[in-house]
Amino acid sequence: MASETMKPARQLTGKHVLAIFIAFFAVVVTVNMIMFRAATSTFGGLETDSAYRVGLAYNTELEAARKQAALGWHVDAKVDGDRVTLTVRDRDGQIIPGLDGDVLLAWPADRRFDRKGIISARDGGVYVVDLDKPLMPGQWDVIVHLKRNGERVFQSKNRILLN
Repeated sequence: MASETMKPARQLTGKHVLAIFIAFFAVVVTVNMIMFRAATSTFGGLETDSAYRVGLAYNTELEAARKQAALGWHVDAKVDGDRVTLTVRDRDGQIIPGLDGDVLLAWPADRRFDRKGIISARDGGVYVVDLDKPLMPGQWDVIVHLKRNGERVFQSKNRILLN
């Protein structure tokens, strides 16, 4: 009597195996596409666009660093919301007027958040950069480029923490 109530087992046919096979690879391809999209949409970029070109300019950068060290300049940067204030002093503590240049505030993890501003001179050699919007809290690289008569005379890169 027990054998009369049992249902016959379903047979695994070639159609079933094909459907399972297609479903498996459809899931694998779908997951790969999702992961590819997530990886490419969140990648903020490299530190430098061309390591080769940076390598070629290495000796030039070393010479510029020697010249900068000989100047003995000290730059104080203050970041307050959407404004960066720079005070540039020589080795004797005198403020240095007549410079131009730019400041890049770089988000270390993603260059899409970077902010760049042009320096405008203010009273007594204090330089101001107004950004398009305030910076979000976190770590930022402050990269200062100062020029005199179109020639770079000072460059620095420092990490700050904004709360």
